[in-house]
Amino acid sequence: MLDLGYPWWLLLSVLVVFALLLYYVLRGRVSDRLLVPLAAVLAPVCTVAAVAVAVVLSAVLSPLYETPTDSAEPPARTTPATTLETTLLETTGPTASPSASPSASPSASSTASPSP
Repeated sequence: MLDLGYPWWLLLSVLVVFALLLYYVLRGRVSDRLLVPLAAVLAPVCTVAAVAVAVVLSAVLSPLYETPTDSAEPPARTTPATTLETTLLETTGPTASPSASPSASPSASSTASPSP
């Protein structure tokens, strides 16, 4: 099965619109006997030509609307406002100061002393 990336009914409707437009344009210029076959043959050709023109126009005009990625000067490097120390404190959370826990040091020293 052919997967074009869009529904088959969309392709069919575009071909029908092109065929009807060609039928309308060629109605007074071509004999009635060749009008329908010519519209049926030229509809896919005109669809492919319209897609090709759209792709070329898109390729030509796209640089005008894109932001330039290459510049003559390298971008100025900005230093972050926060230092590494403040970033570490913010990410790890508040730490307890040694003066905040005085009860931890006497218990540690009592267990560490040898008994006679």
